[in-house]
Order: sequence, then C-alpha cells, then structure tokens
Amino acid sequence: MIRTRTECAERLSQDRTIPLSTPERADQYHRDPIVRDLEIMAKATNYRNWILSHYFGFIGKRVLEIGAGIGNYTEVLTDREVVIAIDNHEPCVDYLRDRFKGHKNIAPLKMDISSSLSLTLREYELDTAICLNVLEHIYDDIEALRTIRAILSKYGKIILLVPAFQFLYGSIDRLVGHHRRYTKNEINKKLNSAGFEVNDIFYMNSIAVLAWFVNNRILNIKEESFGQVLLYDRRVVPVLRKIEEIMRPPFGLSVVAIASKNMR
Repeated sequence: MIRTRTECAERLSQDRTIPLSTPERADQYHRDPIVRDLEIMAKATNYRNWILSHYFGFIGKRVLEIGAGIGNYTEVLTDREVVIAIDNHEPCVDYLRDRFKGHKNIAPLKMDISSSLSLTLREYELDTAICLNVLEHIYDDIEALRTIRAILSKYGKIILLVPAFQFLYGSIDRLVGHHRRYTKNEINKKLNSAGFEVNDIFYMNSIAVLAWFVNNRILNIKEESFGQVLLYDRRVVPVLRKIEEIMRPPFGLSVVAIASKNMR
C-alpha cells in the first residue's frame, strides 16, 4: 500500500507518462465539444461554489476524482494529500496535465472507471470518490459504482451529482454522451445495489428546469450559451441558493447524493 505523502509523490511522478500538449494540440482540444462545454461552465463560479457547498465538508485527504474534465473542481483540491484525477477523454486528460503540472500531489490519468484496470487504484487507500456529472456518461452505471466501492478504503465516501429527470433529456445530453438522467429514487436504489449507504440525497437548481427544457427539448441547442450561463450564474444562482438552503425543492435540474461504503 502507498500511505505516506512522499510515497504518493514518487508514485504519482511515475504515473505521469503522457507528454504535455503542444500549442497545436491545445488549440485542437479547445475545439473539442466536451472541452468547450467545460470551459463555458468554468465561468459559472457561483454555481460551482454552490455545488461545492453541499460536499466540501465530506471530502477527505485522499481523493479519487472521476471524470475530472478540465479541472473545474480539481482546482479546489490542491491542498489534499493526494488527488487521482481520472478521465477517459484524452483531450481532458491532456488539459489536466498542463493545468496541474506544478502540483506533485495531483495525478491526471487517462482511465475508464468501468475498466478492471481502475482497481489498481486501491493501493492509494483513497477515502473519497468525487463523481460530478459523470455517472450518466457510463453505460453500466451500477457496475461502475461497485468498482468505485471496491477502490475506496474502509468507510470511504462517494460524492455524486447527476442530471435529473429523463423528460429533460435533450440535445446537449446527446451531444456530450449522456445515457440517461435520474430521479432521487433511482440513484438511491443504484447506490444501495452497489453496496453504499446513502447519507443524504436531494434535488438542487429548481428554476433551471424550465430553461433546460426550452433550450434542449424545444430549441435543440448544440452548445451551452456563454451569455445565458453567465447571466444565470451572476443573477439567479445567488438568490436561488439562499432559497434552496432554507427549503429543499421537490424537483431540480440535478440530484445531489452523498453515500458511505456499507461495511455490513
């Protein structure tokens, strides 16, 4: 097992085997639709901080971030002992390697959580798995959850954010490779089936349901609107966050879930 910070740093340096991107490759990746969508969402700082407010107190010292994308959430984990930031989309992994090349405790790896190879991560004794807007991309989501449970150390936690309600499935979902959207009941059952005990689960971002339906089911947009994202983030999110902190909504654009590894 790899336990000490020094051991982690040495092993993580060995895992950095993919060269950093050239300017030409970086330019190519900025044209990638997934990277481009993540870059738009990176500007939604109020929304990101709202999401993090639900989770931050549950994040341990040794973190597995699944589907790390371009590091929009990884950047708040730089003080952790070790962060294994995996993604199966090569442009994202290359982006992560450039962005966090000065952080020896962060290892961006090209890896699919559905692959048996991911079980090798058990040697890092990871206590927290962060999976934000990722599970919906995985065909066999229950098996992926079982793999995450197998990777986590005893009493480890999983932190989930998934898109809500299948009737909202639309153009952006198809473009970025979503297989499904979830209800609270569905994600609760899948977590239990995979061997987790749900600590908390709820909907968030209620007002966005209408906008998402119009944009993705009626207008069939092909890319998030930077202007809409910024306007919503600056004008709506601060107010909506205060409202939903007082009273959790009965519906929302996303499902938030926090679960612990069931040791029974």
